[in-house]
Amino acid sequence: MLLIFVQAAVSFVILLILTRLIGKQQVSQLTYYEYINGITFGSIAANMATDSFDKFGDHLVGLLTYGALTFMAALVALKSRKMRKLINGEPVVVIQDGKILENNLRKMKLNLDEFTMLLRLKDIFDFTQVKLAIIEPSGGLSVIKKSEYENVERRDLKLKLEGTALAVEVVQEGKISVNNLNRLGLDEKWLRAQLKMRQIVDVAEVEYAVVTDNKRLLVDLKNDAITDTVTLIDKL
Repeated sequence: MLLIFVQAAVSFVILLILTRLIGKQQVSQLTYYEYINGITFGSIAANMATDSFDKFGDHLVGLLTYGALTFMAALVALKSRKMRKLINGEPVVVIQDGKILENNLRKMKLNLDEFTMLLRLKDIFDFTQVKLAIIEPSGGLSVIKKSEYENVERRDLKLKLEGTALAVEVVQEGKISVNNLNRLGLDEKWLRAQLKMRQIVDVAEVEYAVVTDNKRLLVDLKNDAITDTVTLIDKL
C-alpha cells in the first residue's frame, strides 16, 4: 500500500513538471493533438502509479520520453509555420457568403446535424445571415455575420420586441422530411413549388433547407456557385 502511495506521488510530481514545461491552454482551446497528448500522459502516469514496482522504471522512461518528444514538437511548431500547420491543423471555412461548403464539412468529418448544433450555440438560426463561418483547429466555430445582420439592440431602434422561433429542417442531403413539413402545416407540393421558384428542379440538388417561423424557405445547394473560396492560411 505504501509503495503504491509513493509511486502515485512520484508520477503526480513528474506529470505536473512535464505539463508546466510543455505549456498550458484552456481546455476549450486545445487542438485534437494536444487533447490526445493529455490523455496519453494521464494513461502512462496512471500505469506508473498503480502497476507493480518492477515496471515503474519502464513507465518512467516512457513518460519522460513522451514528454521530451512533445516538448520538442512544441518548440519546432513555435519556430516553423509548416510544422505548426502539420501538428495543430488549420482553420477551415465552412460557410461563405451564406452558403455552406459541404466539401469542407466532409474534410472536417462534420455532418449537418453537428454543424447546425455548432451554429445554434453561436445563436445562429439562419445560415444565410453568415458572411463567414470557420472551424478552428480546436474544433470551435467562429462566425462573422453579414453586415446587415450584425446585432443591434432593438430597444435602441424603438422596434417592437418579438420572439424568435427555431427554424425547422425540411431537407437534408437531398431527402425531404415530410413529418417536419406536416408539423408546419405544409406539404411536399409547397416545398417543390418553392424550390421551382428558385429554379431548383430536383430536390436531390439541395444539401440543406429549413423553414423559418414566418414560413420563409432557406436553401443551401450541394454545388454552390462559389468560384473564389476563402483560404485562411497560405500554402506552404
